[in-house]
Amino acid sequence: MLSLFPLLSLALSVQAMAIKPTEVSNDLVKKSGPKVLKLDFGVHRSSANITKRDTPDEDLDNSRDIRYLMDMYLGSNKQKVEVDIDTGSSDLWVHNAKGGAAFGGAFNEDQSSTLQHLNKDFSIGYLDGSGVDGEFVKDTVTLEDGTSINNFQFAVTNGKDDSHRPPIFGIGRKGLESVSTQDQYDNFPLALVDAGIIEKPSYSIYMTGDGGDKGSVLFGGIDRAKYSGDLVTYPMSHPTRSLIKLNTVNFNGNTYDINHSVNMDTGTSWLILPEAVVNDLTSLFGASVKSNGDKYISCDQPTDKFVTFDFGDSQIQLSYADLVVRPFKGSCLLGVSAATTDSMLLGDVFLRKTYTYFDLEAGTVAIAPAIDTENTDIIQA
Repeated sequence: MLSLFPLLSLALSVQAMAIKPTEVSNDLVKKSGPKVLKLDFGVHRSSANITKRDTPDEDLDNSRDIRYLMDMYLGSNKQKVEVDIDTGSSDLWVHNAKGGAAFGGAFNEDQSSTLQHLNKDFSIGYLDGSGVDGEFVKDTVTLEDGTSINNFQFAVTNGKDDSHRPPIFGIGRKGLESVSTQDQYDNFPLALVDAGIIEKPSYSIYMTGDGGDKGSVLFGGIDRAKYSGDLVTYPMSHPTRSLIKLNTVNFNGNTYDINHSVNMDTGTSWLILPEAVVNDLTSLFGASVKSNGDKYISCDQPTDKFVTFDFGDSQIQLSYADLVVRPFKGSCLLGVSAATTDSMLLGDVFLRKTYTYFDLEAGTVAIAPAIDTENTDIIQA
């Protein structure tokens, strides 16, 4: 069967389920109380073309330009940057102020008295031939509520990168960092464990509202009020990537055998599916396909007809209306694209209707249909 792309991609308010931090003698500022940390983000969508990571050295340019954006503060003087949360990568990288103005802001190394240069190169390549290069440093990272991590490792670009990309806040598995095996380090989820802020390197992703225009990452916890039925757990099928097996896709009375690993990735907007599935969806929706592959459709789509993703012990249903992407006022696209490599990906179109829990320690992903609700029932994972 066909399959597709691997992985990589918040105007913020951050809420921590804990008291205000106090300084301690180790490298991180610790918190007491419930061991979960909730970060709220804003979802920003546009129509920009996209490419996606294909190998560990070829990272993403965002698939149809979805951004899960939150604010973060770097260095001793707390320089504000807006970063894009990405479950498909594991590094935090930010723009260098030496390169001038940049999407999400830039970090001036010279203005931080706590910065440490590590003399280790950072490099990410893109399928469009561009890339981001820089160096790894250590410095203080502070969140909106005051939670701080001192001596946290992240990358600063060399100032020559494409400034239209936002800084990336990778929260994926250890081993996916852009470093050699011997230089692997504890990225953000593991740093939270080291600090005693959460119990295990894990988090759940949830988006609110029918359009999914905001959401949250809950580190170390699960909110049982945010999904229906059982939260079903599946083993990850790759040592560093958060892939699980998708059995079939069903719509319009037809079943398409997939039997291949897929990645649920916040760094991508659309569904990247086998060509046969995409072709039949394109015909079903009567899409007008442009030269760049965009599939224009009627904005008025039914909510009582569904595309069903069957993972074996659970199913996620997306209505035909859920597949509509609105990049411009009055224009609508079909949010699917054909796989061009042997990998598949379920992006924002899927995630905004799915409650997803990533357990990086156990190597599992759990999913359930999401519920649009303000209610909470948070438990420690």
